Amino acid sequence: MKMNRLNPALTRKLKYGTIAIVLTAVVVAAVIIFNTIFSALVYKYYWYVDMTKEGVYGLTDSGRALLDDIDAEINIIFCQPYDQLEQDAAMNMIYSLVREMASEYDNINYSYIDIIKDPTAVTKYKTTTADSRYTTDIIVESGSEFRAFRAQAMFVQNESGVIWAFNGELKLISAMIQITQAETPIAYFTYTHGESLSYDMLNLFYDAGFEVEDIDLTEEDFAEEGRLLVISNPIYDFEGISPDTAGRKSEIEKIDDFLDGFGHLMVFVDPDTQDLPELYEFLTEWGIEFDNSLLKDPSSSLDTEHYSLVGEYAPSDTLGGSVVSTLTELGTAPKTIVSYARPMNILWDSNNGRMTSTVLYTSPNAEKYVDGDLVETGQYPLIVLSRETRYIDNTPHYSYVFACGSQYLTASDYLGRKAYGNSDIVYAMMRAMGKIQVPVDLDFKVFDDESLDITTAEATNWTVFLTAVIPAVFLIAGIVVWIRRKHA
Repeated sequence: MKMNRLNPALTRKLKYGTIAIVLTAVVVAAVIIFNTIFSALVYKYYWYVDMTKEGVYGLTDSGRALLDDIDAEINIIFCQPYDQLEQDAAMNMIYSLVREMASEYDNINYSYIDIIKDPTAVTKYKTTTADSRYTTDIIVESGSEFRAFRAQAMFVQNESGVIWAFNGELKLISAMIQITQAETPIAYFTYTHGESLSYDMLNLFYDAGFEVEDIDLTEEDFAEEGRLLVISNPIYDFEGISPDTAGRKSEIEKIDDFLDGFGHLMVFVDPDTQDLPELYEFLTEWGIEFDNSLLKDPSSSLDTEHYSLVGEYAPSDTLGGSVVSTLTELGTAPKTIVSYARPMNILWDSNNGRMTSTVLYTSPNAEKYVDGDLVETGQYPLIVLSRETRYIDNTPHYSYVFACGSQYLTASDYLGRKAYGNSDIVYAMMRAMGKIQVPVDLDFKVFDDESLDITTAEATNWTVFLTAVIPAVFLIAGIVVWIRRKHA
């Protein structure tokens, strides 16, 4: 019986088809294996590129400059397993930043504690027995020192509670600086005179590397580590020398001694602050006086009522201008906003080793109101700085008094945003007063900020341009075309 032979063409198709299937399977398997290995390497060594407009997820060059100076071992602890971190968008943002830090710096490590399964593992990270740790907490540890944060603290909310920016880089690096520096300076806040102490102001000092403590000057003294005293819009005056203070130092005397020991003072008041004779008299010795009036500026403000004043920086060759030189040297200096302010007076420029200078002015068109009546128009100081210089072994030592005619310089609306220089001014003073490394250049990472911040004068100019200039250009062009066609 004769056997049927396969068609050579069919045999060839089967042969090459089998080879093609095998090659395809090999290529697919190789791609899968390569992708698995590469993904593992990417995850381990953090080979990611932040493509967001604001660089939300990445470590900035300013952050690296600060981390370069930290040699101590740092451990960042998450209070939940890594798979849960990746499932939560907010926690994953923090987790991604920490992993990038650890990938670039050998002294930075991170770990996990599952506090649901092992709640006692975080006992040593509680400041008091009543303190609690949560799964969304992040702990920054170096040796026996640590700082603990809620995840919410690394995000910035507006007044409506909407999260608009990521602040993780500033929070984490500030904590590392605080727990690794040899000596932590203390910023004291008075609180027994009805002061207005906002969370945003306290947090600003905390992020700058200060320990923040309140103080009752009638009962307590300054610690050796105390560098700065803040008085924020008090209602009641400070006690001076009187029969009531016999046998002890008054509050004003303690403040004076603190400055004599090269401490520093910040004072914030506003138009509603009542007369404070003892405190105001003390400030006149530093050449500073608060004018009893209210400022508006129709030409350079951000609100329709003209209370949110856009300040003008002092020249860089002055004492006050030296504070803001890092801002004025920029191509376009950010606006510093001082809301609901009273003007200030400089009583003298120099006196007995003390110099007094303006840091921030209004525009020349500001209006001064007393009891609701316009009394004057001109340019007025908004922030004043006084410095006393004394020499020890031919080395200059300084004491500063920084005064602002508004308690809203550090309002949350103006802090940390690239458009504003409010936090930069305060940070610059902290750096001079505290002699510490301050993370000035670490900005919030805004998620989606398309808002325009323009003054009333700028708004008027744009309105004229859009409603008059552009239509006029089109009108003239149309007339020219019509005339040319008519005579063609």
